[in-house]
Amino acid sequence: MLGFFLKLLSIITGQRLLTPAQASEQQRELDGLRTKQLALESLCNQLRSEIKRHEETALDQLRQVSMQHGTDLMAKQTEILGLKETLSQLNQSVDLVSQRQIKENSELLDQLNWLSGTIAHDFRAPLRAIDAYSFFLADDLGKNAPPEANKSLEEIRRNGKRMGVLLDALIEYLRLGVCPLNIQQHDLSEVLVQVVNEHFDFSPVAIEIQVHGTWRFDKPMMMRAFKELIDNAVKFSKPVDSPRILIRLPSPDNLEIVDNGVGFSETHDAQKFQLFHRMHGNDEFEGEGVGLAIAKRIASRHHITLNLNRVGNQTVASLQRTDLLPS
Repeated sequence: MLGFFLKLLSIITGQRLLTPAQASEQQRELDGLRTKQLALESLCNQLRSEIKRHEETALDQLRQVSMQHGTDLMAKQTEILGLKETLSQLNQSVDLVSQRQIKENSELLDQLNWLSGTIAHDFRAPLRAIDAYSFFLADDLGKNAPPEANKSLEEIRRNGKRMGVLLDALIEYLRLGVCPLNIQQHDLSEVLVQVVNEHFDFSPVAIEIQVHGTWRFDKPMMMRAFKELIDNAVKFSKPVDSPRILIRLPSPDNLEIVDNGVGFSETHDAQKFQLFHRMHGNDEFEGEGVGLAIAKRIASRHHITLNLNRVGNQTVASLQRTDLLPS
Protein backbone atom coordinates (compact mmCIF):
# COMPACT_ATOMS: atom_id res chain seq x y z
CA MET A 1 0.00 0.00 0.00
CA LEU A 2 2.82 2.42 0.87
CA GLY A 3 4.39 1.93 -2.47
CA PHE A 4 1.10 2.61 -4.23
CA PHE A 5 0.54 5.83 -2.34
CA LEU A 6 4.05 7.01 -3.06
CA LYS A 7 3.57 6.42 -6.76
CA LEU A 8 0.26 8.22 -6.64
CA LEU A 9 1.80 11.18 -4.85
CA SER A 10 4.66 11.20 -7.33
CA ILE A 11 2.15 11.41 -10.18
CA ILE A 12 0.24 14.19 -8.48
CA THR A 13 3.31 16.24 -7.40
CA GLY A 14 5.51 15.48 -10.39
CA GLN A 15 8.42 14.55 -8.06
CA ARG A 16 9.98 11.21 -7.41
CA LEU A 17 9.33 10.01 -3.86
CA LEU A 18 11.61 7.40 -2.36
CA THR A 19 10.84 4.71 0.04
CA PRO A 20 12.72 4.71 3.33
CA ALA A 21 14.86 1.83 2.07
CA GLN A 22 15.65 3.65 -1.18
CA ALA A 23 16.39 6.86 0.69
CA SER A 24 18.68 4.99 3.05
CA GLU A 25 20.50 3.37 0.11
CA GLN A 26 20.87 6.69 -1.68
CA GLN A 27 22.18 8.28 1.52
CA ARG A 28 24.82 5.58 1.79
CA GLU A 29 25.87 6.20 -1.78
CA LEU A 30 26.12 9.92 -1.09
CA ASP A 31 28.19 9.24 2.01
CA GLY A 32 30.47 7.00 -0.03
CA LEU A 33 30.86 9.68 -2.68
CA ARG A 34 31.64 12.28 -0.02
CA THR A 35 34.26 9.92 1.46
CA LYS A 36 35.84 9.42 -1.96
CA GLN A 37 35.71 13.15 -2.62
CA LEU A 38 37.49 13.84 0.66
CA ALA A 39 40.09 11.17 -0.13
CA LEU A 40 40.58 12.66 -3.62
CA GLU A 41 40.94 16.15 -2.17
CA SER A 42 43.48 14.82 0.35
CA LEU A 43 45.42 13.11 -2.47
CA CYS A 44 45.35 16.32 -4.53
CA ASN A 45 46.67 18.24 -1.56
CA GLN A 46 49.47 15.70 -1.13
CA LEU A 47 50.32 15.94 -4.83
CA ARG A 48 50.36 19.73 -4.64
CA SER A 49 52.65 19.56 -1.59
CA GLU A 50 54.96 17.07 -3.36
CA ILE A 51 55.06 19.16 -6.55
CA LYS A 52 55.82 22.27 -4.54
CA ARG A 53 58.57 20.45 -2.66
CA HIS A 54 60.12 19.22 -5.93
CA GLU A 55 59.87 22.71 -7.42
CA GLU A 56 61.60 24.19 -4.42
CA THR A 57 64.31 21.48 -4.57
CA ALA A 58 64.79 22.05 -8.31
CA LEU A 59 64.98 25.81 -7.85
CA ASP A 60 67.51 25.38 -5.06
CA GLN A 61 69.62 23.05 -7.22
CA LEU A 62 69.33 25.47 -10.14
CA ARG A 63 70.48 28.33 -7.94
CA GLN A 64 73.43 26.24 -6.72
CA VAL A 65 74.37 25.23 -10.30
CA SER A 66 73.99 28.81 -11.47
CA MET A 67 76.20 30.05 -8.64
CA GLN A 68 78.80 27.34 -9.43
CA HIS A 69 78.72 28.18 -13.13
CA GLY A 70 79.06 31.85 -12.27
CA THR A 71 82.07 31.07 -10.07
CA ASP A 72 83.61 28.87 -12.81
CA LEU A 73 82.92 31.54 -15.43
CA MET A 74 84.59 34.21 -13.32
CA ALA A 75 87.57 31.88 -12.80
CA LYS A 76 87.77 31.23 -16.57
CA GLN A 77 87.50 34.92 -17.33
CA THR A 78 90.27 35.62 -14.81
CA GLU A 79 92.37 32.88 -16.43
CA ILE A 80 91.68 34.29 -19.92
CA LEU A 81 92.66 37.77 -18.77
CA GLY A 82 95.85 36.33 -17.31
CA LEU A 83 96.61 34.48 -20.56
CA LYS A 84 95.93 37.64 -22.57
CA GLU A 85 98.31 39.56 -20.34
CA THR A 86 100.93 36.82 -20.72
CA LEU A 87 100.42 36.79 -24.50
CA SER A 88 100.75 40.56 -24.61
CA GLN A 89 104.00 40.37 -22.63
CA LEU A 90 105.28 37.59 -24.92
CA ASN A 91 104.39 39.63 -28.00
CA GLN A 92 106.23 42.60 -26.55
CA SER A 93 109.21 40.37 -25.79
CA VAL A 94 109.13 38.92 -29.31
CA ASP A 95 108.88 42.42 -30.76
CA LEU A 96 111.84 43.55 -28.68
CA VAL A 97 113.87 40.48 -29.67
CA SER A 98 112.92 40.94 -33.32
CA GLN A 99 113.82 44.63 -33.23
CA ARG A 100 117.11 43.80 -31.53
CA GLN A 101 117.87 41.09 -34.10
CA ILE A 102 116.97 43.43 -36.95
CA LYS A 103 119.21 46.09 -35.44
CA GLU A 104 122.03 43.59 -34.95
CA ASN A 105 121.64 42.28 -38.50
CA SER A 106 121.62 45.84 -39.80
CA GLU A 107 124.78 46.58 -37.86
CA LEU A 108 126.36 43.36 -39.15
CA LEU A 109 125.43 44.29 -42.70
CA ASP A 110 126.96 47.72 -42.20
CA GLN A 111 130.12 46.14 -40.84
CA LEU A 112 130.13 43.67 -43.72
CA ASN A 113 129.75 46.47 -46.23
CA TRP A 114 132.60 48.32 -44.55
CA LEU A 115 134.71 45.15 -44.56
CA SER A 116 133.88 44.54 -48.22
CA GLY A 117 134.99 48.05 -49.09
CA THR A 118 138.13 47.68 -47.00
CA ILE A 119 139.02 44.40 -48.67
CA ALA A 120 138.17 45.75 -52.12
CA HIS A 121 140.47 48.75 -51.70
CA ASP A 122 142.97 48.41 -48.86
CA PHE A 123 143.56 44.65 -49.01
CA ARG A 124 143.47 44.27 -52.77
CA ALA A 125 145.81 47.20 -53.43
CA PRO A 126 148.87 45.29 -52.13
CA LEU A 127 147.78 42.21 -54.09
CA ARG A 128 147.49 44.23 -57.27
CA ALA A 129 150.91 45.75 -56.56
CA ILE A 130 152.46 42.32 -56.00
CA ASP A 131 150.94 41.01 -59.22
CA ALA A 132 151.98 44.09 -61.22
CA TYR A 133 155.56 44.33 -59.92
CA SER A 134 156.12 40.61 -60.33
CA PHE A 135 154.99 41.00 -63.93
CA PHE A 136 157.31 44.01 -64.40
CA LEU A 137 160.19 42.10 -62.84
CA ALA A 138 159.63 39.14 -65.15
CA ASP A 139 159.54 41.53 -68.09
CA ASP A 140 162.76 43.24 -66.97
CA LEU A 141 164.54 39.94 -66.57
CA GLY A 142 163.36 38.86 -69.99
CA LYS A 143 164.64 35.67 -71.57
CA ASN A 144 167.87 35.82 -69.58
CA ALA A 145 166.04 35.23 -66.28
CA PRO A 146 167.10 32.06 -64.44
CA PRO A 147 164.42 29.30 -64.55
CA GLU A 148 164.11 29.36 -60.77
CA ALA A 149 163.38 33.11 -60.87
CA ASN A 150 160.60 32.67 -63.44
CA LYS A 151 159.15 29.84 -61.39
CA SER A 152 159.20 31.95 -58.22
CA LEU A 153 157.57 34.89 -59.99
CA GLU A 154 154.82 32.63 -61.35
CA GLU A 155 154.26 31.24 -57.86
CA ILE A 156 154.01 34.77 -56.43
CA ARG A 157 151.40 35.77 -59.02
CA ARG A 158 149.46 32.51 -58.58
CA ASN A 159 149.27 32.93 -54.81
CA GLY A 160 148.30 36.59 -55.20
CA LYS A 161 145.37 35.57 -57.37
CA ARG A 162 144.47 32.82 -54.89
CA MET A 163 144.47 35.35 -52.06
CA GLY A 164 141.97 37.43 -54.04
CA VAL A 165 139.74 34.38 -54.45
CA LEU A 166 139.93 33.64 -50.73
CA LEU A 167 139.02 37.21 -49.86
CA ASP A 168 135.97 37.02 -52.15
CA ALA A 169 134.96 33.73 -50.53
CA LEU A 170 135.31 35.20 -47.05
CA ILE A 171 133.07 38.15 -47.93
CA GLU A 172 130.48 35.84 -49.49
CA TYR A 173 130.57 33.54 -46.46
CA LEU A 174 129.96 36.46 -44.10
CA ARG A 175 127.21 37.90 -46.31
CA LEU A 176 125.29 34.62 -46.43
CA GLY A 177 125.18 34.59 -42.64
CA VAL A 178 123.32 37.90 -42.25
CA CYS A 179 121.51 38.69 -45.51
CA PRO A 180 117.65 38.67 -45.32
CA LEU A 181 115.79 35.51 -46.31
CA ASN A 182 112.85 35.44 -48.74
CA ILE A 183 111.16 32.20 -47.70
CA GLN A 184 108.70 30.71 -50.21
CA GLN A 185 107.30 27.29 -51.10
CA HIS A 186 109.29 25.71 -53.95
CA ASP A 187 109.18 22.49 -55.93
CA LEU A 188 112.40 20.62 -55.13
CA SER A 189 112.60 18.82 -58.46
CA GLU A 190 112.20 22.03 -60.48
CA VAL A 191 114.85 23.86 -58.43
CA LEU A 192 117.35 20.97 -58.71
CA VAL A 193 116.77 20.65 -62.46
CA GLN A 194 117.39 24.38 -62.80
CA VAL A 195 120.67 24.09 -60.85
CA VAL A 196 121.87 21.17 -62.97
CA ASN A 197 120.91 22.89 -66.25
CA GLU A 198 122.63 26.16 -65.28
CA HIS A 199 125.86 24.76 -63.81
CA PHE A 200 126.30 21.13 -64.88
CA ASP A 201 124.86 20.96 -68.37
CA PHE A 202 128.19 19.72 -69.74
CA SER A 203 129.25 17.72 -66.69
CA PRO A 204 131.20 14.50 -67.45
CA VAL A 205 129.37 12.85 -64.54
CA ALA A 206 125.81 11.59 -64.99
CA ILE A 207 123.39 13.29 -62.59
CA GLU A 208 120.03 11.64 -61.87
CA ILE A 209 117.27 13.43 -59.96
CA GLN A 210 114.65 11.29 -58.17
CA VAL A 211 112.94 13.96 -56.11
CA HIS A 212 109.26 14.90 -55.70
CA GLY A 213 107.82 17.31 -53.17
CA THR A 214 108.08 20.89 -51.96
CA TRP A 215 110.18 22.65 -49.31
CA ARG A 216 110.13 26.19 -47.97
CA PHE A 217 113.38 28.10 -48.50
CA ASP A 218 115.07 31.13 -50.01
CA LYS A 219 115.47 29.99 -53.60
CA PRO A 220 118.72 31.77 -54.62
CA MET A 221 120.44 30.72 -51.40
CA MET A 222 119.35 27.07 -51.54
CA MET A 223 120.27 26.93 -55.24
CA ARG A 224 123.74 28.05 -54.17
CA ALA A 225 123.86 25.30 -51.51
CA PHE A 226 122.69 22.63 -53.99
CA LYS A 227 125.23 23.89 -56.53
CA GLU A 228 128.12 23.63 -54.05
CA LEU A 229 127.13 20.11 -52.92
CA ILE A 230 126.66 18.82 -56.48
CA ASP A 231 129.91 20.48 -57.54
CA ASN A 232 131.69 18.72 -54.69
CA ALA A 233 130.21 15.38 -55.79
CA VAL A 234 131.15 15.95 -59.44
CA LYS A 235 134.72 16.97 -58.60
CA PHE A 236 135.46 13.86 -56.55
CA SER A 237 133.62 11.49 -58.93
CA LYS A 238 135.56 12.35 -62.10
CA PRO A 239 138.53 10.03 -61.44
CA VAL A 240 136.45 6.85 -60.93
CA ASP A 241 135.09 4.49 -63.55
CA SER A 242 131.39 5.01 -64.42
CA PRO A 243 130.89 8.06 -62.16
CA ARG A 244 127.32 8.68 -61.15
CA ILE A 245 125.44 11.11 -58.91
CA LEU A 246 121.97 10.37 -57.55
CA ILE A 247 119.79 13.01 -55.88
CA ARG A 248 116.96 11.39 -53.95
CA LEU A 249 114.37 12.04 -51.23
CA PRO A 250 114.28 9.07 -48.79
CA SER A 251 111.68 10.91 -46.68
CA PRO A 252 109.72 14.17 -47.03
CA ASP A 253 112.19 15.94 -44.71
CA ASN A 254 115.45 14.39 -45.93
CA LEU A 255 117.24 15.02 -49.24
CA GLU A 256 120.40 13.11 -50.18
CA ILE A 257 123.05 13.72 -52.85
CA VAL A 258 124.91 10.42 -53.37
CA ASP A 259 128.07 9.92 -55.45
CA ASN A 260 130.46 7.02 -56.03
CA GLY A 261 133.56 9.22 -56.03
CA VAL A 262 136.84 8.90 -54.16
CA GLY A 263 135.37 10.40 -50.98
CA PHE A 264 137.52 11.64 -48.11
CA SER A 265 139.54 10.34 -45.21
CA GLU A 266 138.06 10.04 -41.71
CA THR A 267 140.84 12.33 -40.47
CA HIS A 268 138.95 15.24 -42.09
CA ASP A 269 135.60 14.37 -40.51
CA ALA A 270 135.69 17.10 -37.84
CA GLN A 271 136.95 19.85 -40.18
CA LYS A 272 135.09 19.08 -43.41
CA PHE A 273 132.72 22.07 -43.07
CA GLN A 274 135.36 24.55 -41.88
CA LEU A 275 136.02 27.50 -44.17
CA PHE A 276 139.19 27.06 -46.32
CA HIS A 277 139.69 23.46 -45.13
CA ARG A 278 140.67 21.12 -47.96
CA MET A 279 140.20 17.35 -47.75
CA HIS A 280 142.67 16.70 -50.59
CA GLY A 281 145.94 18.29 -51.70
CA ASN A 282 146.13 21.19 -54.16
CA ASP A 283 147.75 18.90 -56.72
CA GLU A 284 144.87 16.37 -56.52
CA PHE A 285 141.69 18.46 -56.87
CA GLU A 286 140.93 22.10 -57.56
CA GLY A 287 139.15 24.31 -55.06
CA GLU A 288 139.83 26.46 -52.01
CA GLY A 289 137.85 24.65 -49.31
CA VAL A 290 134.90 27.05 -49.53
CA GLY A 291 131.94 25.17 -51.07
CA LEU A 292 131.01 22.88 -48.17
CA ALA A 293 131.37 25.71 -45.64
CA ILE A 294 128.99 27.90 -47.65
CA ALA A 295 126.49 25.04 -48.08
CA LYS A 296 126.59 24.39 -44.32
CA ARG A 297 126.00 28.08 -43.53
CA ILE A 298 123.02 28.28 -45.88
CA ALA A 299 121.54 25.04 -44.50
CA SER A 300 121.86 26.25 -40.90
CA ARG A 301 119.96 29.44 -41.70
CA HIS A 302 117.08 27.29 -43.04
CA HIS A 303 117.02 25.03 -39.93
CA ILE A 304 118.48 22.21 -42.02
CA THR A 305 121.15 19.83 -40.73
CA LEU A 306 123.82 19.11 -43.33
CA ASN A 307 125.89 15.94 -42.94
CA LEU A 308 128.52 14.42 -45.20
CA ASN A 309 129.32 10.75 -44.63
CA ARG A 310 131.15 7.97 -46.37
CA VAL A 311 128.94 4.86 -46.69
CA GLY A 312 130.79 1.97 -48.30
CA ASN A 313 132.11 3.23 -51.63
CA GLN A 314 129.63 6.13 -51.70
CA THR A 315 129.63 9.65 -50.29
CA VAL A 316 126.26 10.85 -49.02
CA ALA A 317 125.47 14.53 -48.46
CA SER A 318 122.30 14.59 -46.37
CA LEU A 319 120.04 17.62 -45.88
CA GLN A 320 117.66 16.96 -42.97
CA ARG A 321 114.95 19.47 -42.07
CA THR A 322 114.88 19.79 -38.26
CA ASP A 323 112.39 22.64 -37.86
CA LEU A 324 109.79 23.87 -40.35
CA LEU A 325 110.19 27.50 -41.27
CA PRO A 326 107.26 29.80 -40.43
CA SER A 327 104.92 30.94 -43.14
